Amino acid sequence: MATKTKSAIDKAGLDDEQLRRLLYLLKLTRYFDERMEALYRQGRLPGAIYSGRGQEGTHVGVAFALRKDDSLFPTHRDLSAQFAKGVELKRVMAQFWGRIDGYTRGRDGNSHMGDWAGAHTFAVLSNLPSAYPPAAGAALAYKKRGEDRVAMAICGDGATSNGRWHESLNVSAIWQLPVVWVVNNNQWAYSTPNDLEMPTKTVAERAEAYSMPGVRVDAQDVLDVYVVARDAVERARSGEGPSLVESVSLRWRGHAGHDPAKYVPKETLEEYMTKKDPVKRFQELLTKEGVVDDAAVEELDGRIKKEFDEGYEFAQRSPLPEPADVTAGVFADDGYWEREPGRTGGTP
Repeated sequence: MATKTKSAIDKAGLDDEQLRRLLYLLKLTRYFDERMEALYRQGRLPGAIYSGRGQEGTHVGVAFALRKDDSLFPTHRDLSAQFAKGVELKRVMAQFWGRIDGYTRGRDGNSHMGDWAGAHTFAVLSNLPSAYPPAAGAALAYKKRGEDRVAMAICGDGATSNGRWHESLNVSAIWQLPVVWVVNNNQWAYSTPNDLEMPTKTVAERAEAYSMPGVRVDAQDVLDVYVVARDAVERARSGEGPSLVESVSLRWRGHAGHDPAKYVPKETLEEYMTKKDPVKRFQELLTKEGVVDDAAVEELDGRIKKEFDEGYEFAQRSPLPEPADVTAGVFADDGYWEREPGRTGGTP
């Protein structure tokens, strides 16, 4: 794990406004997760949910290290990171209710979305690590165009056993691409523990095989995550190539809304929820350091609740998608295979 050599706030180098912004993002994503799960349990949310509760330190910490013009390639569980990158709460809410004001204009009813034009977040797919190859491609484009932009991709620990993961790290190391590889290690790939996923003790040490730095950090402290991600981003931006960041946490909920996660030992879960809550820890730190007081926290909580309620109402008022728009933005072949009957399979 990354070690602390001086106070976390001094090491992060963030001013009070930035620290308060971090607290807002942590509390917003926690509140959003809790309220959306409640609506799902009540049958008032039509789609699925993929909770990231307990992992906000990873999501917010890594995304906060990116510039606005950097690109984020998240998973369906990384909505907290997308919030940190700049997606709009109201449009996210419309997305979950399949409305036209959502990011996919009603083509999806959960977090399979992105905002490439605005927040520079890539559209999410579920088959992991689907975000890794396009992140390598974006980083290659940035390098070829001489842009000082960075790509960052996120996946879970289970995805590191997939060939696409290794291929992406390999090509990024060969071409010294400006990319940061983040592994959100939940310690369980669905129901499979780390020691049955990989022969190494950590994900971070796999970086050595690709001649890139690998850092393992405790995701329960968002500033530690931010510092590690910031250093990796700065390294990539300066032309020194890719890095691997393993951010270790424990998600408080299962793989999706239907999964009770009974495979996680009860004692371990209770420890993380009571002693290792990244949101509570950061709030306590800022209160101790005088960055916020109880009144400021209460005001912030009220603001977040108001924003959520307004987002919910916005989603309910948003129109349903127009049936005639179903093929808009969808790419398909133009009769190539009919013109070339001797060819089979794949996309030309």
